Amino acid sequence: MHSHRPGRRYTAGQAIVEFAIAGIVFFLIVFGTVDFGRAIFMYSELTNAVREGARYAQIHPTQTAGIKDVVVNKSPGLGIRAADVTVSCSPAGCQPGGTVQVTARMHFQAVTQSLLGIRPLTLQASAENVIE
Repeated sequence: MHSHRPGRRYTAGQAIVEFAIAGIVFFLIVFGTVDFGRAIFMYSELTNAVREGARYAQIHPTQTAGIKDVVVNKSPGLGIRAADVTVSCSPAGCQPGGTVQVTARMHFQAVTQSLLGIRPLTLQASAENVIE
């Protein structure tokens, strides 16, 4: 036989319900924080890769395929392709004294986005250098 104290009823069920409600909120906060950190890391990697591409473009402004390869090779974990990278020169062509701009885009998919109803984010970075 179980002896119960007066004033204390069955609280095991109540604790499970409270944990279920609080646990969902807690895990969303934890995984949201991890997703936010991942997004910042990926944006940083994308920015660094684009800067390297712009440095290469500063010396070789007409080698568009080479510039795109540098950006893709400097960001192996991001999964970007050459089609995600654009190269443009201004004001008039890729001549010394002009500027070259390298831009890359990628889609970031968060772990918690389906739970929160968030669409995938598009991360974009660009860098610009003067052509030598």
